[in-house]
Amino acid sequence: MAKHELSKAEWLDKCEAYCAHSEHCAADVRRKLCEWGAIEDLSDENGCIEPLWQEIEEILYQRDFLNDARFCNAYIHDKVEYQRWGRVKIQAGLRALQLPEREIQEALKNLDETVYFSNLRKLIEEHRCDSEEKRLRFLAQRGFTFDEIHRVLHT
Repeated sequence: MAKHELSKAEWLDKCEAYCAHSEHCAADVRRKLCEWGAIEDLSDENGCIEPLWQEIEEILYQRDFLNDARFCNAYIHDKVEYQRWGRVKIQAGLRALQLPEREIQEALKNLDETVYFSNLRKLIEEHRCDSEEKRLRFLAQRGFTFDEIHRVLHT
């Protein structure tokens, strides 16, 4: 897709509006810029990050439209609250978005254990008719560790 004839300021305004609507990470904004046609790809043939993206990313971080810690906390909250994901799947999702490991680990420490284990109990109850093997496999795919599953099953 060819670059549209917008100035850097106009692309920045679009990105700020996108980030103001809901919490996003840098990977989301890069992907959106590609969809909009602002950048061809994330890097050129030499592996260098596109200058337009570098400038926009830097400004978005400076103006606090992008904030890795805030994004990680929001992501974890939503995945636990609405999709009932386990710790392992959440961590993999955040790593796939190329967020700093330090921010991921810090946000995981803030995870609401009460809601987390309540979700696990509900999932176990919903799948009580399944064989134990099938239930364990399902819960593992949801991102719960064997220790977490064992802890809930035997309490």
